[in-house]
Amino acid sequence: MNVKNKSISTDARRRAAALLETLSVEEKLRQLGCTTLSGCEEPLEEKDLAGGIGAVALLDIRLKPKALACWLREIQEYIMAHSDHRIPALFHCEALGGPVVPDTCLFPNSIGLGATFAPQTVYSMADTIRRQMRAMGIRHALSPVLDVAKDLRWGRVNETYGGDPTLSAMMSCAYVDGLQGDDLRTGVAATAKHFLGYSQTTGGLNLTRTLADSRELREVFAKPFEAAIRKSGIRTVMNSYSEWEGRPLCASRRILTDLLRTELGFEGVVVSDYRSIQRLLPDILATADSIEDAALQCLIAGLDMEFPDRLGYSDTLAVMFCDGRADATWLDRAVLRVLTLKFELGLFDDPFPEWEEYSVSLADTGEAERAATRQTLTLTKNEGLLPLRDKNARIAVIGPCAGSLRLLFGGYTYPSMLEMFQVVGDSSEMAGVVQTGAPRPRRKYDLAATDRAVREACPQAKTVFEALCARFPHCSWTQGCDYLDPASQDIPAACAAARSADAVVLCLGGKNGWGRHCNTGEGNDSASLDLPGAQEALARAVIAENANTVVVHTDGRPLTSEWIYDHSAAVLEAYMPGAWGGEAIAAAIAGEFSPAGRLPVALPRSAGHGPMFHAEHNGSTGNSFAAGALNRDGYMFSVNTPLRPFGYGLSYTSFSYESFRLSIAPDGRSEASVVVRNTGFMDGDEVVQLYGRDVVASIVRPVQELIGICRVSLLAGEARTVRFSFNLNQLAFPDEHGVWQLEAGEFTFFVGGHSADVRAEASYTLAQGRRLDPAGRSFFAEASVLAEE
Repeated sequence: MNVKNKSISTDARRRAAALLETLSVEEKLRQLGCTTLSGCEEPLEEKDLAGGIGAVALLDIRLKPKALACWLREIQEYIMAHSDHRIPALFHCEALGGPVVPDTCLFPNSIGLGATFAPQTVYSMADTIRRQMRAMGIRHALSPVLDVAKDLRWGRVNETYGGDPTLSAMMSCAYVDGLQGDDLRTGVAATAKHFLGYSQTTGGLNLTRTLADSRELREVFAKPFEAAIRKSGIRTVMNSYSEWEGRPLCASRRILTDLLRTELGFEGVVVSDYRSIQRLLPDILATADSIEDAALQCLIAGLDMEFPDRLGYSDTLAVMFCDGRADATWLDRAVLRVLTLKFELGLFDDPFPEWEEYSVSLADTGEAERAATRQTLTLTKNEGLLPLRDKNARIAVIGPCAGSLRLLFGGYTYPSMLEMFQVVGDSSEMAGVVQTGAPRPRRKYDLAATDRAVREACPQAKTVFEALCARFPHCSWTQGCDYLDPASQDIPAACAAARSADAVVLCLGGKNGWGRHCNTGEGNDSASLDLPGAQEALARAVIAENANTVVVHTDGRPLTSEWIYDHSAAVLEAYMPGAWGGEAIAAAIAGEFSPAGRLPVALPRSAGHGPMFHAEHNGSTGNSFAAGALNRDGYMFSVNTPLRPFGYGLSYTSFSYESFRLSIAPDGRSEASVVVRNTGFMDGDEVVQLYGRDVVASIVRPVQELIGICRVSLLAGEARTVRFSFNLNQLAFPDEHGVWQLEAGEFTFFVGGHSADVRAEASYTLAQGRRLDPAGRSFFAEASVLAEE
């Protein structure tokens, strides 16, 4: 736990309050605003910087780190020189798997990081991001995304850590601890987004109404945010674009103040998702008749800063505060929070890039990225085909995703941003970003041109085909079809290649990012979970020609093709693996390591089977559904069970679970342990998962809840003890009056390799229930690995 940073600094509050007293209304408003900078060619005199500015949004950054550090120093000096009180600005950028800046670290997208089931990997990554951002002078990251991905139609699934609130809570705390560090004066402020319920909306569509009741919002969607607040002291939160119970979330006092601050204990800064305030106007949500009205609604609700430009929190509000039409205490409250954060980050003491101290962090990070990428790969089917040991085998590499670098990268990475701003030249698809300057000409999208730009930006990257050729000299590649356009295909050529091969590596998937040339990503929501274009037809034709087909899938959401799962010999899920994706996929196929990733979401069989949620309530899934259903299958002509359950993943070796023990003290302190043994002939990782259940309760409870995880590396034949420490109150819940309770009764626990893998179980009966302060509850188990038994 990041103890030192958990509470806001008293000294920072004091200094901020003293400065606030000296500011004019106009200066205060400017501290709540932001301006966008997209390139060093922009004259600073033409930007909204005179009088100071609260924050600067960095988009379309083409400068390399050292040049960017020099430019940001120049900008900071300009801003402070034009501020009466020399108040520095807070620079921000996206940083899900690395700063969106050339030549910085490039880890896999968050959905893949969630699949590692390894919080330490996320912590180490975030610590690297922290040092790189400090070197360049960027003190604020618009990451991590803590939305719980229950509906795979939603295009931004790749930005989440998956579909379980406990897994997301673990990963979010690891990210925040790594990014903010032990002392914010040497850290970078993290942003939890999007508050709240952004990922479960009408039709799975981005920006639409949140479809969740108050209990689901509190217990499921708020859990990762609450963990990041209470355990890790996250300093900024970003609102959701959606509306809930009739109020836009950016203007909902019930959400931004009553829930976020009063109930969850958040004391930091709430920042707007780009141009959220404008959504209140009559052309969209129609809850405000002017931008000033919209801005005041948001400010009163608890929205502190407006990103990426000053449209609502602009100088026109100054008159309203000065003449008494608006209460100045709302303004002072927000400005005090912003100034406090700047003091905590040490901006007033040293506002400039720390190149000399942190530039060493920009040295080659490839080994860490490579190791993390290998941890993401999830083997979800294998009928003995993998690994391919015969290096002289004739391998037919087929599919559009085998020969492209861009298709390995997800949104909010440097390659995808480079594509949006520079290669394609159309930024209109990204929410809140308005294209400035002369319109750029529209043209047919050219993936090859994007690939050339990505190869130049990421020279270490290899396509799947290139990486396989380095291991199997008798490889050929046939595209078979386009990744998106169903009319562009040559399936007969692919079938011919499959017939003449000993084995087929069929690389399928999509493209994650912005624009209609992508099938997943922000604003790219889908009514179908099928493979895009002609890829399903390609798969059926190729597998019919050669049964020895391994399907490698890369996209912003996992593969959900029931036919492919039924007929292929193996399925390797790679998510959005990034620069080291091709190398990692080839190494796994060749048996250089044993894949050990786990599915961070349960897989529905189609879009019609979703939304699908692992921790679903009794009566809505599994045996409890079948016991009370008229149709035990669930649907006409289809079952309602997942294609693969949450936490699922295979290995090239095998593991046994022995000596499961559970002990629970009267105060709820709990410990569970199990001996895990590698019973196979290959070294490998096992992901040990602990689940719990409140058997009978006054409120309908989940069939099971994730308690903790532990990824452990074991040599062939080696055994280690995995221990989980937690509190029974992790299974507490609000009763029908909203009071948190740990009710008396029976609790059961089991341990295994995934959510449907019961290797050993135990139960405990709590004799007397108790009310609970939610601030003191456990969010997830802490895991440790002990010496061999």
